[in-house]
Amino acid sequence: MAFKNNKEEDTIYLYSKKVKIQKLVESFTVIPSFEIVKYLKNKEIYLPNYVHKALVRKNIAPTIAGAENDNKFSDEMKHRLKWFDKFTIFQLEKLAQSYQLKVNVAEYKKDFWDIIVRNRTELGINNLEFVKLQNLTMKYQREQQETYQELKNNFLEVYFEAPGYFDGSLLDEAKEVLEQSTTLGEVRDLGKIYGVEIPRRINKKQLIDILALKLKLDEEKTEEISKKSILELERYAKRRKVNVSIELKKSDMIEYILIKKDNEEIQECYKGSLQIFDGMNIEEYLYNLKFEEISTKVNEAKRKRNKTIQIALAVIVVLSVGGYFLATNL
Repeated sequence: MAFKNNKEEDTIYLYSKKVKIQKLVESFTVIPSFEIVKYLKNKEIYLPNYVHKALVRKNIAPTIAGAENDNKFSDEMKHRLKWFDKFTIFQLEKLAQSYQLKVNVAEYKKDFWDIIVRNRTELGINNLEFVKLQNLTMKYQREQQETYQELKNNFLEVYFEAPGYFDGSLLDEAKEVLEQSTTLGEVRDLGKIYGVEIPRRINKKQLIDILALKLKLDEEKTEEISKKSILELERYAKRRKVNVSIELKKSDMIEYILIKKDNEEIQECYKGSLQIFDGMNIEEYLYNLKFEEISTKVNEAKRKRNKTIQIALAVIVVLSVGGYFLATNL
């Protein structure tokens, strides 16, 4: 795991100058996503989709924390939000869109750069490259922050789906949370994102194709099962623990997407990132980061409040002393 918690990682040296990582990553938030993508691709740095999911989740989590007492969430949605911690990218974005939960792009970028900076050695980034990025911030200092959709579209070039994952979540977790916390209509929308049109029911040919794919049947075996009736095919699938039926339930629809979507082989350029981020609990790290941010803000507010009280007390003391001397001299 590349994340470190020691004090040395609170700072970074740039040209012998000690710079706080928090300040550095905050300054990088003005860099537009197309420039970030250009930089990452030049360095051949790619990131698994679960990093993106963790960043979005951390961004909207504070609003969801109070959902139970928020009237804008229906009872049905409150029930579905019990699965929030396992939501896939699609579910997080659907939630944000439906309830106008704006994804703070500046915060997203700050957290993104925090991950990059703290894993710079493993990613092959020299500290001096951050100086170049600092110079780049000057160019965009006065530019308006881009939208989340713009950022997302550009970042598609550097995000990829890790093996054993779907929509940024572990495959089994994705199937479970999608079944528990989505409507049939939403599952169909998810299918369209992955280029899959889900039929109301599947015909015999589609059933055979699915069985052939799931069971990795050769042409001879596929030809053999094609002679069976639909009922026989369903029994055949059940015996071999293939979850499929011509009458598509929600779980069948999810399975249909997984079967029909493009399953590209992992490119060579992705393998390095997989080794770096494998086993790294990014969501836990970002959760702790959010907790630290909140604690820092609370402490700053307390300090300001205490300072105000101290100044007020000092003024009262000065006025009291002045009033005393004035009274005694009259």
